[in-house]
Amino acid sequence: MHIFDYRFLRDYSVSPDILNRISRLEGFNQRTRLLKDGRESLLSNMERMAVIMSSRDSNAIEGIRTTDDRVLALLVGGTKPRGHSEDDILGYGDALRRIHSDHGSMVLSKKTILELYGIMTSYSSVDEPHFKGRDNVIVERDADGRVVRIHETVPFGDVDRALDEMLASFWEARNDGRVNSLLLIPCFIVDFLRIHPFEDGNGRMSRLLTALLLYQEGYDICRYVSIESRINATRDRYYDALEASEEGWFDNTSDYTPFIEYFLGVLFLSYREYDRRLASAAGRLGKSAAVRDIVLNVNMPVSKRDLMAMVPGVSESTVEAELRRMLDSGEAVKIGSTRGARYVAASRAQS
Repeated sequence: MHIFDYRFLRDYSVSPDILNRISRLEGFNQRTRLLKDGRESLLSNMERMAVIMSSRDSNAIEGIRTTDDRVLALLVGGTKPRGHSEDDILGYGDALRRIHSDHGSMVLSKKTILELYGIMTSYSSVDEPHFKGRDNVIVERDADGRVVRIHETVPFGDVDRALDEMLASFWEARNDGRVNSLLLIPCFIVDFLRIHPFEDGNGRMSRLLTALLLYQEGYDICRYVSIESRINATRDRYYDALEASEEGWFDNTSDYTPFIEYFLGVLFLSYREYDRRLASAAGRLGKSAAVRDIVLNVNMPVSKRDLMAMVPGVSESTVEAELRRMLDSGEAVKIGSTRGARYVAASRAQS
């Protein structure tokens, strides 16, 4: 059985690249706090966008999808879900919003993990949230559907003990000033995924827990930028890093370094995007800036109606004026007829 012991991070041999990443991340975190002043409208808009993109892409990583217009209708317009996929997308959004609002009072524990799982699955399950009641494995298939690898997980009868030991080791390291939290979090996520405590939804839960743990270490990037979208865009590297770090996990010969490096890379790119968006908004305050930010950064075409729903209180004339300006400048392109028109950043339309 795997031994959970994060004390090795006290003396973890950090490569110059990892050390540089951590230093730059800490700098980004401090800088973005200063850039927030006077940008409340833009930040509120970025938060709404991040929930939408995170809910869509965390589910997409697992092959759970619906159309882009349905995603917006579900998460912004209050539309009722149709089918299991939309139940999952809506539930993820609710769980992420809970983390945004209550992370300060949430303590990492089995109870908290079950509560978040219950919120995430609330639209698709009538059962009380519980850990798996039977053994499961992770099946890896190629493009033709052939099984190429079967990943072992902790047997269901050992899940409670494994979670207890993992959480105890986490808190031991968390309260040790010699352990850097940006190294501890990815190690915890690797272990959580190898335990695989639920019959379904473990990957999505791991990303919710990542958001919670980052918040509790003073990194609020997940409020404003979708880390899940970064992972979805690099999912092959994500799975490769996980697989490399899980190799030998059951006999305690695994190496967390590949996933630590991947995690820090995703976090770095997320902060760089955040920094860029805040800096580009300099001199562009108010709801026009929020409209522009959506069109340039949301990874899907949006309609005038979508924009008005995503920027509460914005007038139709303000949306139309900003869209017209963006079309004239070449920053955005229009897709479809006048009545059903949608708008997207020119750079995304060309990709």
